[in-house]
Amino acid sequence: MSVVEPQPNPETVAALLDVTWRIVESETARTDALDRKASTVATFASLVATLTATLGLRFVERFATSWALSLFVAGLGALVLSVVFSVVALLPREYLSLGIAYLKRFPTWAEIRKAPEQVRGETMRGLVEAVAREREANDHKAGWVRWAFLLLLIGLVLIAVEAGTLAVRMVTG
Repeated sequence: MSVVEPQPNPETVAALLDVTWRIVESETARTDALDRKASTVATFASLVATLTATLGLRFVERFATSWALSLFVAGLGALVLSVVFSVVALLPREYLSLGIAYLKRFPTWAEIRKAPEQVRGETMRGLVEAVAREREANDHKAGWVRWAFLLLLIGLVLIAVEAGTLAVRMVTG
């Protein structure tokens, strides 16, 4: 009885490795986009929170009630939490890449003598694992960024209510 192991098709392995590299690039672009969004929300929310403190003090002085204080604290709190969630999304994470031990094997005879499709397959395996980990980290990061946007929106709505109420009060007397 003769058992023949299936051999990889070199063209298929090359095509799969090419697709894997494109996915790596795509996930890296997603990471960069999420980082830009998180830093933009953090910057904008922190600026609005600073301006809100000034408006809020006038608002609380003018109305001097518990509902006015609650509205001010809720709006400011939402903005501050938006900044916090954005910063959590920006916390550095350790991403997996092709390890240095693997790369150091490249110039060895054991690696040089391997069939190209085997080398491509091993590289592809490492890249797929790296993409899987980065995607999982990006999914968590996207959740933090979503919450930061939502809190920013809530904070802005509450501050707009404050400003509108204060404007009505100043006009009507």
